[in-house]
Amino acid sequence: MSHQNHWNARYPKIELRSFDSNYLRKTHPLMALWWNMAMPGAGHLMIGKIDKGFFLFIWEFLFNTQANINTAIVYSCTGRFELAKATLDTRWFFLYIGVYVFTFWDAYRLATEMNNFARLSQKDHIPLAHFKLSVIDINYLLKVNKWIPVLWSAVVPGLGHIYLRHYMVGGILFSCFVMTTYQSRLLDGIYFTVLGDFGQATHLLDMEWLLYMPSLYCFSIYDSHYRAIELNKMYEAEQAHFLKNTYTSSQLHLF
Repeated sequence: MSHQNHWNARYPKIELRSFDSNYLRKTHPLMALWWNMAMPGAGHLMIGKIDKGFFLFIWEFLFNTQANINTAIVYSCTGRFELAKATLDTRWFFLYIGVYVFTFWDAYRLATEMNNFARLSQKDHIPLAHFKLSVIDINYLLKVNKWIPVLWSAVVPGLGHIYLRHYMVGGILFSCFVMTTYQSRLLDGIYFTVLGDFGQATHLLDMEWLLYMPSLYCFSIYDSHYRAIELNKMYEAEQAHFLKNTYTSSQLHLF
């Protein structure tokens, strides 16, 4: 089977391109569901459905912001329920809620399906794509320290994914972080907080945008750590297959 490559597999484990990669891996369906409840689209990004995840990120920012949902959440959590009701735009909200429920149901369904495909892919003993060279970039499987992407994701969401050469997911998270930071005036709020002017900091912060930050930040850290572990597994599987087919028992003579 040494003449075969990953294209011969019915369920390829990995697709390696010069600028990015995607791969089948097992994911707990409830984890995909949870991340989509926190930030619609995040669960899809985690299981490799990048196009749908990107679309849902755009949808979330558009519909959530138009409906003033995050602002209404802040007012509800502080006991100002009448103000929350007055703030919420029901025209956008009722359009939002149906798709929102669909997103975490769909993430659970797709995670279950991807897990089945991942199990089937383990039965195909096909060499994994491990090196991709092009005129614009070089991509490859390499064992990494799983805490380095966590560190960079904690500094700026998206950087951990870029370190792992997941440029599309990293670019999505980085762009969303920059947009959310700018629109929420988070850095201005931090600046005045450091100066001790808490009133001015509270006045400047836009809570409608600031409430996106915990989900983006935590997901970026979690997903970069998860991807580093899975990439290490892919690297070890590729190395094991290479060594097994290169140094077979018929070629190895100990005596």
